[in-house]
Amino acid sequence: MTARTTELRPVATPARRRLPTWFGTWEITLSALVVLALLAASVTSPYFLTGQNFSISATGALGLSLMVVPMAWLMVAGEIDLSVASTFALSATVFGLAVSGGLGTWPAIGLGVLTGALAGLVNGLLVVDVGLPSLIVTIGTLGLYRGLSYVLLENRGISDLPPGLTTFAQENLPGTLVPYGFVAFVVPAVVAAVLMHRGAVGRAVFAIGSNARVARFSGLRVGAVKRGLFVVSGVVAAVAGIAYAGYVSTVRASNGTGLELIVVGIVLIGGISMYGGKGSFVGVLLALLLVTVLTSWMTLADAETAVQYMATGLLMVGAVVVPAVSRRVTGWRERRRSAGSVR
Repeated sequence: MTARTTELRPVATPARRRLPTWFGTWEITLSALVVLALLAASVTSPYFLTGQNFSISATGALGLSLMVVPMAWLMVAGEIDLSVASTFALSATVFGLAVSGGLGTWPAIGLGVLTGALAGLVNGLLVVDVGLPSLIVTIGTLGLYRGLSYVLLENRGISDLPPGLTTFAQENLPGTLVPYGFVAFVVPAVVAAVLMHRGAVGRAVFAIGSNARVARFSGLRVGAVKRGLFVVSGVVAAVAGIAYAGYVSTVRASNGTGLELIVVGIVLIGGISMYGGKGSFVGVLLALLLVTVLTSWMTLADAETAVQYMATGLLMVGAVVVPAVSRRVTGWRERRRSAGSVR
């Protein structure tokens, strides 16, 4: 008689549906805040949910929106660029001086963009090749680039700008209330989101931000990637500065003052870790939408600029504090659960 052995097979459990990595709990929270802000603004102001207000808000936010895109990538890589608003002003200054000196529109734009690229390259070389912290480097170049703008322009402004630039920065697509600038932002933003979460370059940047040493041993060109991100940040800041000059019809050395804090704040509110390697670009876009909605709402309510800065600051503090408290509470619960199981 032969003994029969029964084979125990694991019972199949239904697969648990999980959210994609780029849309988690924080993104859901931001979506809820956007909806609440939209509801509150539409109830309290009859002018908020109008096509004209959308057009004005989208046009005015172009410069800020563009600079948020490379900042998100830089912070995922574990770096930061606090000189973006100064690069914004310096590039526009060079563009304005070139135009007033008789240079054509496109060569002048090219010169302004080249200025931004060189400013970003200086940041990248100091951070990557010299080995200085990006926070310290870009605080220094923040003052340097802004100071150069004042040296070149002093307190005067340049208002004789090309009509094509002002048309692009101020007007809408023919027959619509959609600004040209809105399209100019949405296209690169969608490309950046897809590349960050579905492209090889995005995976490389996340790996570098998580652990640069391991990424280097894995064959990634950490220095080249970071250097390239700083250059892209400078180029985008230049484009944003030139577009903003067209929007206000004036080039001044003071253009964009203080914008770097709002840009960093939006990225942090969007859930990008200040230590690198974590976050989603969708969260950053939701944070940008939230800040834009709140700014539009407060502007319609005649709130002072200081109040608007306070609201952004509170959101930024909340974006850092809430996840930290949540992690502590989760850790405390796990320790309590482990202690209870030991007993």
